[in-house]
Amino acid sequence: MRFLHAADVHLDSPCSSRSETVRNQLRDASRLAFRRLVDLALDERVDAMLIAGDLFDDERLSFQTERFLLEQLHRLDTESIPVVYATGNHDPGRAGLRSVELPWPGNVTVARDRTVVRVAIEGRDRESGAREPRGMVTAVGHETAAEKGDLSVLFPPPEGRLAEIALLHTQVVDSPGSAAHQRYAPSQLEGLRESGHDYWALGHVHKRSVLCEHPGIHYPGNLQGRTHGERGANGCLLVEVRPGTPPHVEFKKLAPIQWEDVEIRDPSEAMTLDALIETIAEEWDRVTGSEAETDWIGRIRISGATPLWRELSGDDDQEHLREELAYRLGLLDLTLEIGSVYPQVRVGEHLVRADVLGQALRLVRDVRAGDASLTG
Repeated sequence: MRFLHAADVHLDSPCSSRSETVRNQLRDASRLAFRRLVDLALDERVDAMLIAGDLFDDERLSFQTERFLLEQLHRLDTESIPVVYATGNHDPGRAGLRSVELPWPGNVTVARDRTVVRVAIEGRDRESGAREPRGMVTAVGHETAAEKGDLSVLFPPPEGRLAEIALLHTQVVDSPGSAAHQRYAPSQLEGLRESGHDYWALGHVHKRSVLCEHPGIHYPGNLQGRTHGERGANGCLLVEVRPGTPPHVEFKKLAPIQWEDVEIRDPSEAMTLDALIETIAEEWDRVTGSEAETDWIGRIRISGATPLWRELSGDDDQEHLREELAYRLGLLDLTLEIGSVYPQVRVGEHLVRADVLGQALRLVRDVRAGDASLTG
């Protein structure tokens, strides 16, 4: 069984900490990432697309996104590709939310509460064209925005010889990095391992991670990063599962906007504005590499010894540097953070002094060279 595993799309996320222009760009980017997800499903002719919660950011849903989402899902319906979607803490299945009442196409199955949903997945034989059973997807959703119970215990033991996939939005509490996430529908890694499923398609943690190779237990990360805490490439997983063997999992980058941080310490050789910009640009290029079809939102931190410490301490000069850097690097948005900056002290220039400072520096030099020692 071949399928796409996506999670944490967060359509219509407000991204309130950014400017209005950047907020609009990020909302557009989340829709474009989802369109690319559908394109990938069609290009790869997958058997199914699985969404492990938080398709929506909250109960707000713009008309534009509603129309866009249904159009994209209808594209999959036209090609008989089923979609199984389990709700999460941001898009719980309780009645009254606009997202719950959407006129979903016939290919979409929504697990919206603790009721176990099982979906038989068929695929088309590439030679004969006949449809044949490929696997089973079992899903449970969040009924409310604060599910505190372990929803994984609701999954029945797998049946039959087909590939068995479990779909759930959960915090695996004993997995690496779990402490950084809110404790919603907490589950235990050992319980997932021992469940008998061939693959757990998880959501909730926004960083792509592999909790177990066999059976496969994976977080795909979110589809489009929304903050500096969601740096790196974002997208989905293309998964092929055969019963009893480790799944083949391949990451597919889909996000059009990527976030990155760069740290500049002790830019002591940069004596001018242009030299400082080039120093930063070289480090930015080293960190980011060459990413095709990617726009960037950056955060640059400068600290340490620099001959430009006075200028970097002034608000006007900081803003001018930020604007020039954003233009030079071609960024959608840039946050510039100036840490502790101070003048560079050239020790050699002070060794000849006849005062106490000169004597102390010479003593330190001699101790380091082994020509003197300190006694108690």
